[in-house]
Amino acid sequence: MRHLLFLLLPLLLLTGCPADADVTPAFVIVEDFNLTTPGLPGTTENITEVWAFADNVFLGAFRLPARIPVHRSGTTNLRFEAGVRQNGISATPDIYEFYTPVERQLELVPGETTELGVLNINYRDDVRFALLEDFEDVNERVFTDVQVGNGPFELSTDVVRSGNASGVLRLTEDNPLVELGSSDLRDLIANRPYVWLEVDFLSTVPGIWGVVGQDGFTPVRLFDPGFRAQPNWTKIYFNLSEIIVLSNLDEYQLVFSTILPEDQAEGEVYLDNIRLLYF
Repeated sequence: MRHLLFLLLPLLLLTGCPADADVTPAFVIVEDFNLTTPGLPGTTENITEVWAFADNVFLGAFRLPARIPVHRSGTTNLRFEAGVRQNGISATPDIYEFYTPVERQLELVPGETTELGVLNINYRDDVRFALLEDFEDVNERVFTDVQVGNGPFELSTDVVRSGNASGVLRLTEDNPLVELGSSDLRDLIANRPYVWLEVDFLSTVPGIWGVVGQDGFTPVRLFDPGFRAQPNWTKIYFNLSEIIVLSNLDEYQLVFSTILPEDQAEGEVYLDNIRLLYF
């Protein structure tokens, strides 16, 4: 029974419950979200759903473009939240709380459709960026601590997600494993245990993210979310909250690790627009 409930959970999350099923629904169409970040280069997004609320009641999460049934009539306060796939997994849709919600007050008429088009969003004002790496400034690198293998990132101007450059790691049989660490981080969960990593990547080998540090004389290494090889640029939102909490460290590094599969003689990892966000 518990196994069945686990399988049904994503479906339940995506349906919600209407406020009044006896009311013929009005419909609201949301085509997409448009993320604008003035002053912050390298803006990319991979928003897959819209999470809708009517008068603070959850209506459901809907894949974009979305036709949202609203079982209400008259003046209704609607709120729309941008949704992403946590760690790139389709079974784990989630509201991305770093993006601003969109609110609209509409006069709903049962059976009629209101088209809202593309909704403009930004990062919330209280969002903090612990790390920003877009590989545009050759004098400022984030992942400079080479812990294993030959690194750090080389600059690539040929394979780029946005801007003029990306970072690339090249693996060979003589250099099959590379681990790179960031500068020291602390206090990311002082206000709230909610820390996410945004990454654009293109890769012929897998990669994984984690945190490392020192608990007294004991080394701590926790790795969890990662990605498989992808031939095209892909954006993933990694939720690092759990591994940071579990590490129980006051100070730590964000570490990226990649290894050459046994059946490959060489491999490459391209990364761009790396952002570590917290509140």
